[in-house]
Amino acid sequence: MPSQTFIVRAHARTIHTRPVTFVCAKCHQATTRECYPGTPPKYCLECAPKKKKAYSTSKPEKGMFKPTHHLVASSSGEKTPVCLEKSPEPGWFWVRTALDWFSGESIIQYHQQKGLHSRGAQLAGYSLEIISADATVYDAAAPEVTEARPYTVKEVCKRFKCSDKILRRMRSTPEFAQWSQSKDPEGLAWEWRKGKYFLAAQVAVTS
Repeated sequence: MPSQTFIVRAHARTIHTRPVTFVCAKCHQATTRECYPGTPPKYCLECAPKKKKAYSTSKPEKGMFKPTHHLVASSSGEKTPVCLEKSPEPGWFWVRTALDWFSGESIIQYHQQKGLHSRGAQLAGYSLEIISADATVYDAAAPEVTEARPYTVKEVCKRFKCSDKILRRMRSTPEFAQWSQSKDPEGLAWEWRKGKYFLAAQVAVTS
């Protein structure tokens, strides 16, 4: 019969199962199960509720480094491939090179209104140039970089905390990008095209 051994202070104690006959609380059928001493079970093996899987708290692994922008040095014109990764601070993004993609040691951040910063100070002499119009920033909550996708009216209304009536009225105005940026919790601009809502390009192309 099955058994378990426990260390109780200076000695070991082995306990064995014993057959217990009871009436299942769900199917009301008499059943016998091998049980350890203690409170008898309520359900037979067929009616016993399934155990929930333990929630995983591990962070998703990052995918391969996929540059979305170039960090351009104004003086030399040298371009360094980088990827923007969302920062915990709303509206801010880490500027990651291939070397610090996994290490997380980047000291450069970007904000759509405030521009490039290094260690909290304005970073002069550099600009960001988008590589692809469809490039999106990396979200640490997702396992891989995803392509741009359309969003539903319900998703956008929930994000902006506004009604669909206001959203329909604003989407056809020239101020929609600026208005959406003020409503977005992360300060991101949106656009309405082809009858759908999209996140606008995160960084404008610089000349």
